[in-house]
Amino acid sequence: MRNRIIEDDLSYIVNADLPWQELTGKTVLISGAAGFLISYVVHLLLFLNEKNDANIKIIGLVRDAERAREKYASVPQTENLLFISQDVCDEISIDEKIDYIIHAASYATPKVFRDNPVGTILPNVIGTKNLLELAVKNDVDGFLFFSTSGVYGHVADEDYPVPETCFGGLDPMELSSCYLESKRMGENMCVAWMHQYGVPIKIVRPAITYGPGLDLDGGRSFEDFIACIVRKQDITLYSDGRAIRNFCYIADATLGFFTVLLKGENGQAYNVATDHEISIKDLAQYLVDDVFPERNLKVISKFDTSKDYLRTQFSRTTVDISKIRALGWTLSFPIAPGFKKVVQSFEDH
Repeated sequence: MRNRIIEDDLSYIVNADLPWQELTGKTVLISGAAGFLISYVVHLLLFLNEKNDANIKIIGLVRDAERAREKYASVPQTENLLFISQDVCDEISIDEKIDYIIHAASYATPKVFRDNPVGTILPNVIGTKNLLELAVKNDVDGFLFFSTSGVYGHVADEDYPVPETCFGGLDPMELSSCYLESKRMGENMCVAWMHQYGVPIKIVRPAITYGPGLDLDGGRSFEDFIACIVRKQDITLYSDGRAIRNFCYIADATLGFFTVLLKGENGQAYNVATDHEISIKDLAQYLVDDVFPERNLKVISKFDTSKDYLRTQFSRTTVDISKIRALGWTLSFPIAPGFKKVVQSFEDH
């Protein structure tokens, strides 16, 4: 049985006014199906089968099929969920007809970028090429590429919140650019395959997304904060906390992904994020003082270079979401209820 928080979130998403019937009877190939961000997409498709008898077949490309099966062990056994264990960078050979491809296979954690920059780049380039070729072969109804809001690079202060058409610099000679530069290339490959072969591509650029199932030991600040709250420990800040970020709850983000898939325009990219911005330091204090005051926690500042993972440093990351709002997408989970749901999901589990 699913975690009740996830179950509630799925019910909320399915009740949205989207043309869900377009997915009925279709086969959806999802790369990186065991990842955090894409997990709600898989759950949602399974939920449509359970509640709407949608008969959607999900084929998940994963590095470890056994781990993926464990991740979805809480859902009812079904022949409509199949995992294929293979690297997305290897040739993909699937005989049955594929109707939709969702490409989300990618390392996205700064802890990995230093140790495995090549492995960070290849799924976004070689993996994208392989899946686009599969899309051509199957004449797919839709191809959704998961990019990131980090592709905007370093923009001027006056350009915030950043729209989909504004780009600044990234230094390709910096190792930390491996993730963002490869995402930029992946986006351009999608556009090239659409232009030359007619693949109906759409791109989503998520910002920071949090929710049930995230890695409490992932090393990013908000993951550390949630881990401390769950473990009833004081929150420790390892930086000055002045960086300004926007945090989107995964149910809102997932609804955004399906809004783009089912209502977005081919050949377009869409920011999927919240428009509320807050500094890392203020987030920590807000969680302690206002969201979880009953836990009597404190925020402690402590400089620690071991937490300085390889990443592109942005002082601010807020993006403009008016383009996806024009498709009818709305945000329903601000910080307080969103973080409460995440903590509750871990404590229930």
